[in-house]
Amino acid sequence: MFELENVLVPQEGCPVREVDEGFVILAQDGETTHSLDGLGAFIWRRFDGKKDLAAILADVVAEYDVPTDQATKDLLEFVEALHAAGLIEKS
Repeated sequence: MFELENVLVPQEGCPVREVDEGFVILAQDGETTHSLDGLGAFIWRRFDGKKDLAAILADVVAEYDVPTDQATKDLLEFVEALHAAGLIEKS
């Protein structure tokens, strides 16, 4: 389970291609691809090994004018899904 203090980075060994304003990410199995656009791509760009999830949450709330409690829930669910897919890890 992730907390807002966690700092995340993309998983090594998962090639990422920028397509238009989003990303296509190849999972480590070499067969499964994941597409991120819109908010997902906005969040992905912030997985730099420096920003914690609290800072990313603040960026999301400022950019998308969404209530903090809803954004927190959605962000944590999103990073859990990315982690379950093997695309991110804790820094």
